[in-house]
Amino acid sequence: MNLNEHTAKVVKRARAFYAKKEPGHFLVSVSAPVERPEIPPLYEFDLDRQLSEWLDWKLKRNRPYFRFKEGIDDDTLPVVCPHFGIAEHSAWLGMEVHLQKDTCLPVPIIKEPGDIDKLTLSENTRWFRYMKEGYEYLRSKKDGTFYLSTRGMMTPMDLADALRGNEIYTDFLLEPEFCHRLMEFLTKAVEWYFRRQLSWADDIDGGRAHLLCEGGWMPENTIGHLSNDAAMLCSPEVYETFGYPYEKRILEKYDHAMYHLHNEKMHYFPSLCSLPRLSLLEISMDPKTKAPIEDLGRIFSATAGHNLLIHSNSSQVRAHIEELKERNVFLTVGCKDKKDAEDILEFVRGHSKLLE
Repeated sequence: MNLNEHTAKVVKRARAFYAKKEPGHFLVSVSAPVERPEIPPLYEFDLDRQLSEWLDWKLKRNRPYFRFKEGIDDDTLPVVCPHFGIAEHSAWLGMEVHLQKDTCLPVPIIKEPGDIDKLTLSENTRWFRYMKEGYEYLRSKKDGTFYLSTRGMMTPMDLADALRGNEIYTDFLLEPEFCHRLMEFLTKAVEWYFRRQLSWADDIDGGRAHLLCEGGWMPENTIGHLSNDAAMLCSPEVYETFGYPYEKRILEKYDHAMYHLHNEKMHYFPSLCSLPRLSLLEISMDPKTKAPIEDLGRIFSATAGHNLLIHSNSSQVRAHIEELKERNVFLTVGCKDKKDAEDILEFVRGHSKLLE
């Protein structure tokens, strides 16, 4: 099966999945260990001169995985996008970045509330340029074996955490006027930047492939993934004051949204799950917590019937398949090898209601 044929099947099943109201429908992504080259640490590259070399390494690392997936008719597409760690989620606002071996972190730039007046939306910041030029370079390397995906976005509250650092958590209590001004600016910033991401990523039958759902396809006018990890560190009242109202304004401009949630602390889920347009909630596997698939009762009760993306291994899927039928679920399944991947794909298809 060539990429175009596979893409048509992925899009058809995904369209059906997001249109379903009754539970028991599954999308599935399978993976297994693949020998891949290690990428040198980012700090060994001068990105102003060597951005293309860094991205060549990213492609080189991805290609063995693309080859592994050939012939596997799951619900994902081979995708790449510029992805430097985590700082690209926020450093496009003009921040410096602390480069490390396995990730990169933004350096907060709001030292005091008055610094908010220095914030601007500019395509000339260093990390905005790296993202834009990175997409342009990857597009020049397209050879019919992969698509360009979106990278995803932080919500205003999460961006505030990156811009201000830990002080934002006392600001929520002591400087509410400043915080609301910051959220107003960042609400506009999210829309400004994500619309650019949509223009950089490939249009695939009107929709886009999304990095966080392993290259899964979502319909046109979808925003995602979104994250608000900061909400885990705050009370529900803080989220309801400084998170929810601004996220609601963003989501109302879209037809669909994919949202990244952590299972470590779920106290703000009831409010978040009343946001409009939520089409997929990705529940991450946090350290020292139960795997989401082993904690379905608690997760189901907290997520108000929404479609879920859940990570698991093939044994867990077999053990919990009947429970999973209580929802529509996008399963990303880690397998032992290609045979295990093919077997679990057949198993999940056999237990899913038809997607047509």
